[in-house]
Amino acid sequence: MERFAIIGLGRFGSRLARNLSAKGAEVIAIDQDRRIVEELRDQVTLAVALDATDEQALRLQGVDQVDCAVVCMGHDFEANALSTVLLKNLRVNKVISRSANDMQARILSRIGADSVVNPEDESSDRWTNKLLSPFIIDHVEMGEGYAIVQMPTPEAWRGKTLSELDLRNKHNVTIVAIKRRTPSASASGAEEVEERVVDLPQPSSRLTSEDVLVIAGFDKDIRRLPN
Repeated sequence: MERFAIIGLGRFGSRLARNLSAKGAEVIAIDQDRRIVEELRDQVTLAVALDATDEQALRLQGVDQVDCAVVCMGHDFEANALSTVLLKNLRVNKVISRSANDMQARILSRIGADSVVNPEDESSDRWTNKLLSPFIIDHVEMGEGYAIVQMPTPEAWRGKTLSELDLRNKHNVTIVAIKRRTPSASASGAEEVEERVVDLPQPSSRLTSEDVLVIAGFDKDIRRLPN
């Protein structure tokens, strides 16, 4: 089981702690505000009120034993930076720190943060893609202007093979996987839907209306795809 420490339980930190815990991870949730800590106490492994710039206090709660620590403090950059340094001193394997701007991100990276997250920027980027391409189910940025997305099979592609579609030449995108839903009978005789992933689909793979496609390509090309 993976172990996480979430430090700073504002909206971002609290939701992250709840989501990780709901997925089965061991979560230590930390904040100085006892009211917030009490609200999370029954939803995570351990919720404690303490000063995250106190190295000894962090060690006493076992933070030095977690696999990953996420510093979510968004309004106190000094405390954010100090916590980041302390976590690296505690030899936490991976430390992710929240930044509010590019300057903070550069500073956090230089003082030891393994990764830096800006939830507002990431949310804006996701919504940009959703608004420009509403048919996209999910969008993961892989590099500047390049992404992997999930989308339902366009009507014009249904019943055709990948060889017939020739997407690489016609649209400059590649289908890297297919999520295929097929009906199956349960032990009770009731019909159920089984979902499986067709990894590295072949040119002869024929698309159906139930398929969800995992596509890699440049954003500008993905936005031109039929839907």
